[in-house]
Amino acid sequence: MRDGISSLSRIPLDPDVPAEARAMAEEVGRAHAERESAEFGARQVKARDLVSGIQERVRGLFGAEEYVRFRHFLWREGLRVRDLMLPPRGLTSDYGELHRERRERADVFLRGQGVAPEELARILREQHEGLADIFRSPPIGSADAAYPADGGEPGGDAAEPRAFATGPPFSGFQRGFHFANLSGSGFRGDQFVTLVPSSGIVGHQVRLTNDDASDFDFAEAVADAQIAFWFQPGMTGRVSLTVEAQCQLATHSLRTEDEWGWSDSSTNQDNFLMTHVLHPNVPGPSFAGTSHFHWRTDATEEVFRRFVPVGTTVVRRMVGDGVIPAGQFVVVRVGTRTTATSWTNDVVIHSTPDFRWLIRSIAIHMVP
Repeated sequence: MRDGISSLSRIPLDPDVPAEARAMAEEVGRAHAERESAEFGARQVKARDLVSGIQERVRGLFGAEEYVRFRHFLWREGLRVRDLMLPPRGLTSDYGELHRERRERADVFLRGQGVAPEELARILREQHEGLADIFRSPPIGSADAAYPADGGEPGGDAAEPRAFATGPPFSGFQRGFHFANLSGSGFRGDQFVTLVPSSGIVGHQVRLTNDDASDFDFAEAVADAQIAFWFQPGMTGRVSLTVEAQCQLATHSLRTEDEWGWSDSSTNQDNFLMTHVLHPNVPGPSFAGTSHFHWRTDATEEVFRRFVPVGTTVVRRMVGDGVIPAGQFVVVRVGTRTTATSWTNDVVIHSTPDFRWLIRSIAIHMVP
């Protein structure tokens, strides 16, 4: 997918809900999608400005013509190492030794151009730290905190204990996907959605791929999948949702290929449970993290991790940051979000988080 954001939703079916409530839910959903798109765009500008400054500093180490020569050297080195790994010789080649030898050749080339490898490494490290700061904030759209079910809930005990409880089947849904090349244009983003409202199943496989990494490529992909239902509060207050979800799939997969001796990459994959009350008083969704993966490497390797076993039941409580009037129908969404970000400097990236949850039950309390 090229850079962009998409969203699709269906308001739950309920003939007893008045038309004005349906219209409000549709308008709030559209407004949130537009606001989220603007927030993604702002992060994109911030990241591109940072990387653009770093690129200028790196080119300044070489000069315009010598930088082109440097890039050509990297391309030739990639072809040379590829040929060394081909059979029959490649069957007995020591990749670790080839990697060390390529690093030494890169250092020799840099010094021959009057560039200290340590200075180049320092600039690239600054870029990595700066990008990490940009993406250390909560997920886009998060307006409040998420609390584990066994932890204290802000606002004290629920004034309306277990006012409402529900589970599958559901008739409404929402799914969305955002992808952007924050620097360079080498990444592609895609997703495969699993969304079955009648069974309460929500999930997606997100793919972030760069198979021809140049200097300073950076991208992110964000996917949502949620079921939706109507709720009518019996008292005025904030909506507290306790979500019971069973893990059907939770894997982190990453494959990298080093393209030259002085390279680097950093990859993050995160999954969250999420809730969203569609009302003008609620600024955005709430999130509760379920699984986090981070990997930084300059080598060719394949990594697979599963931190949440299949069949595990996870319970999370999330409280909306906004007061809802008693008796007013609102749409409530519950589901999951997966985010994938990768930064690479001449390292091929294949990043694939894959998550699927069964929303077994949702209990709603109103709190002051």
